[in-house]
Amino acid sequence: MDIAETTVLWCPMPPGIHPSWRQWERDTVAWMESFDLDGEQRETGRLHSIIAGELAGRTILTSDDPPGAQFSTDSLMWLFAFDDAYCDEGRYSHSPSTMAMLVAEMIRIAETGRTTSSSPLARALADLRQRLDTLTGPAPTARWVQSMKGYLGYQVWEAAYRSTNTMPTIDQYAVARIRNGSMEVCAMTLDIAEGDEVPADEIDRMDVRALMEMACSLVGWDNDIASYYKEHKRSGDKLNLVDVIAHQRGVSPSEALPEAVAFRDAVLDLYLRLRDQVVAGPETMRYISGLSAWIRGNLDWSVHTARYRRPDRPTISVTDDPDYVVGPFTPPPGIAWWWDQLRTSVAA
Repeated sequence: MDIAETTVLWCPMPPGIHPSWRQWERDTVAWMESFDLDGEQRETGRLHSIIAGELAGRTILTSDDPPGAQFSTDSLMWLFAFDDAYCDEGRYSHSPSTMAMLVAEMIRIAETGRTTSSSPLARALADLRQRLDTLTGPAPTARWVQSMKGYLGYQVWEAAYRSTNTMPTIDQYAVARIRNGSMEVCAMTLDIAEGDEVPADEIDRMDVRALMEMACSLVGWDNDIASYYKEHKRSGDKLNLVDVIAHQRGVSPSEALPEAVAFRDAVLDLYLRLRDQVVAGPETMRYISGLSAWIRGNLDWSVHTARYRRPDRPTISVTDDPDYVVGPFTPPPGIAWWWDQLRTSVAA
């Protein structure tokens, strides 16, 4: 069953966009064309309509001329290209064994920046990894590689569910959504884009880690809602928050949608409260600001991009209503520790 109406999603963070985003978009399209990433797609022309430069511009806001902004934009383009070519509705989306072999190849490229493959995606990933050596140090590079491994590994997880026509529980999906949508990779490019290096003893703190995981999840769940029309029209894919809730509750997707919205609202409310309690150095605070920009920027981009819109209207709209009421919520076990960070901060 389709979700027929435009879904209103709450986000009190202010919108913004970097003035250089159009240049980033032109340059990432040129980069994509130089590797012929469109040639590896099942449907040519889709990558040109993504507007990855706008998404990057809505999520990189703090520097006048961010040194790693083009890397971040090109990384986004690669992630969209890989997703469309092989995941979700892609050619390996229902074959965990074939996906596992592809993932093993891509992980090694992410680790070394080397490949002998003729695949456009393989060669483009090698280019991204090699560029890191000139942009940043070993620690941010290692974090980017680790996050890429997590994202790629979860593509096998998704393919396994599709191949068996089974569904994860709400708890299993909540944990998976931290990584399976590639947002953790994007989070690990935030300090690279800015030319910073977040100290390891701060980025690995439990409260900062919780904020990162919440941001990844919120972007993923919001994409689940924004892309619901596209995913069902094109492939019937049901690995999304709405269908997972509908399956576990035994209700229709339309009936499950309010619970999905309440789920993300409760996590966003927690994110805002915990964010306002965190005290850290300037690099970490810029990193957290980048996470916040991602939560809001992804929503604003989703309203505009042809990737998700219906022919006559967007699939979501955004409200920043300061009087928006967030209801009570019991988190699933796999993410309940996020709330513990808030209680610990209050007690301290």
